[in-house]
Amino acid sequence: MAVEVTGRQQLEQSLRGQLVWPESADYDLARAVYNGAIDRRPALIVRPLDAADVAAAVEFARAERLAVSVRGGGHSVAGHAVADDALMIDLRLMRDVRVDAPRRRADAGGGATWNDLDPPCQRHGLATPGGTFGTTGIGGLTLGGGIGHLIGRHGLTLDNLVEAEVVTADGRVVVASDEQNAELFWGLRGGGGNFGVVTRFTYDLHEVGALEGGLLVYDVRQAGEVLRRFRDAVDGTPDELTLFLVIGGNRATGEMVVVVSVCWSGSSEDARARLERLRSAPGLLTDGVRTTSYLRLQGVYGESPCGLRQYWKGHFVSGMPDELIDLLVEHFTQRRSPGGGLLIEPLHGRATRVADDATAFAHRGAKFNMTGMSTWASTADDAEEITWVRTFADGIEPYSARGGGYVNYMAGDEPLERVEAAFGAERFARLRQLKRQFDPENLFRLNQNIPPAD
Repeated sequence: MAVEVTGRQQLEQSLRGQLVWPESADYDLARAVYNGAIDRRPALIVRPLDAADVAAAVEFARAERLAVSVRGGGHSVAGHAVADDALMIDLRLMRDVRVDAPRRRADAGGGATWNDLDPPCQRHGLATPGGTFGTTGIGGLTLGGGIGHLIGRHGLTLDNLVEAEVVTADGRVVVASDEQNAELFWGLRGGGGNFGVVTRFTYDLHEVGALEGGLLVYDVRQAGEVLRRFRDAVDGTPDELTLFLVIGGNRATGEMVVVVSVCWSGSSEDARARLERLRSAPGLLTDGVRTTSYLRLQGVYGESPCGLRQYWKGHFVSGMPDELIDLLVEHFTQRRSPGGGLLIEPLHGRATRVADDATAFAHRGAKFNMTGMSTWASTADDAEEITWVRTFADGIEPYSARGGGYVNYMAGDEPLERVEAAFGAERFARLRQLKRQFDPENLFRLNQNIPPAD
C-alpha cells in the first residue's frame, strides 16, 4: 500500500526521530528481522525517539487505516515485527537505561536489549531476571513472560515489572502499574503487545553477585540418562539452582550434544547434591561450571546469528515421564541437521509462587516449557524443517498442560484457537474485555492476537 507523499511528509515533520519508506537507501536493512524466513515490505518505518513520536505514528496509522507492527530490540522469531503494507514502529533508537541503585530500580526504553540493560545494572551488583541471550529484546520477553537463569530466586521477568509507559491505540500516553491503570498492567504482564506500544519499562532489581554457572556438555548417545537425571534434579529444586537443557548441534563441531546450563546462586547441600548427580552422568564431555558473574553467565550460549531461517513450536507440559523422554530422544538425537534442537525450561521457585490470577501469564502450574527450534539457511529446506518442528509439537501435545504454548516462542502461523488455549478460556475472555477497552478496532493485531470482545 503506497502512502501519499504529502501525508508521509506531514508525518516526517511531526517526528523527532526518523522515517524510512520504500525508496529510502536503508529501507531493506530497516525492514530485515532476525528470522531470515521473514521477507516483508512495510509501507513506512518510523524510528521514534520518545513516546510522543510513537503517539504521532499511531495516530497517523489510524487515520490512514494502516496496520501497525511493533519492533522491539530483539528477535521477533514469529515475524510480527514487520508486515506488508503496514506502518512499522521500530523502537531500537529508544534504548536508554537508567539505574537507580539506592532504590534498586531500572528504567529502560522499549527498544532495549538485555545487552543494554544487564551491564549498567551489574556495575552496581544488581540484576532483574532476563533472557538467556543478550540480543533478546526486553519488550517482547517481558510482555510474554520471561524465563531466565534467575527464575527460581526472582521469578519471571514480568514479575519484576513495576511500571510501564504505554502508547495506546487512540494515541494517548499512559502509565500502567498496580496504582494506575491496574487492569492494563495486569494484561501487559503476559498478554503480549495487544494493548499498546510500551515505550518504557521500570523493573525491580536484586543483588546478584558471583555465582556458580556454566555448561555441562554430554555425548548425545547418553541423552536418555541425562534427561532422566535432569528431570530428577529439577524436581523440587531449591530456588538457588536453575537448570535448563538443550539438545542441539555443537557449533564448533556440528555434532549433536546435550547441554545443561547451570545457575547456582547459593550454597545448600541439596543443590550441591543435585548438581553432582548431573556431573556424574555418563557421557560428560565438558564441565564448564565454575565461579562466574551473572553477566558472563548471560552469554554462556553465545549468540544465534541474525538472518538464518527459524521456526519454533512447543508446549508447556505437566511433567516428563519416561515415555516422553523416550519420544524426545528418538526425535532429536536422530536429527540430520545441526541447526536448532530442543529447549527445556523448568518453571520453579518464585515464579510458581505468584498467585495464578496476579498477571495474565497462564502457565505457573506447568513443570516444563518444551520448545522445538529449527534453524536453517536454504529456502529449499523450508518444508522439511517446519514439518520436523510441527511433528515434535504434535508428539508432545498429549502431555501439554493447557494445549497452548509460550506466546514468546509461538510461530507466526498459530491459529486463534491455540492462542486462546495458551491462556485458557476464562483468562482469554478477561483479556478480550481489556482489548475492547484499549484497542476496540484491533489496531495492534500483528502479534499473537487477542481480538476485542464483541
